[in-house]
Amino acid sequence: MTPKDAATGLFAALPKPVSVDQIQEYGIEVTESQARHIAREILSLNLYWILAAVDAHILQKYRALIGGLLLESVAAQWSSDTFGLDQWDGYRQELDERREYYARLMDDRLNPMGLNAEAATLLEDQGVVSSDDRQRLLVLLIDYAPVDQYAELLDDVR
Repeated sequence: MTPKDAATGLFAALPKPVSVDQIQEYGIEVTESQARHIAREILSLNLYWILAAVDAHILQKYRALIGGLLLESVAAQWSSDTFGLDQWDGYRQELDERREYYARLMDDRLNPMGLNAEAATLLEDQGVVSSDDRQRLLVLLIDYAPVDQYAELLDDVR
C-alpha cells in the first residue's frame, strides 16, 4: 500500500459530516449552525485519532505525506459550509490547537472514552448543546469517532 492509498483509505473511513437529522436521531434538538459546530468537532476528533494512528503506525518519512494528502482530500471534497467555516486555513488553526489539546489530555493518561467526554464538555461549554443532552452527545461522539478502525487501516503500510 502506498502513502496515497493509505490517505485515500483513511479519508474513506472518515465519517461524513453529521446532519441535523442524524443528530436528532440521538434525541438532541439542534439548529443548522449547532449541527455544523458538532460536525466540526467530530471532524477534529477523528482527525486527531487518524493522525495519531499515522504517527504510531507509519514510518516517519511517510507521516507528513499521508497526513497532508488526507487533509487535502478533506479540504477538496467537503464544503467549508458544512462546518460553518469561512475558510480552510481558519479550520486548520483550530484543528492544530484541538490536536495539541487532545494530545496533552492523552499524555495525562486519558482514555478514548474520556477524550470523547472532553469533546462533549467543550461543546456544552460553548453552548452548542445543553447539559441535558450531554449523555446523548457522548453516544453520538462515540458512534462517529471509530478510534479502533484507523489503526487497522494502517497495518499494511510500513
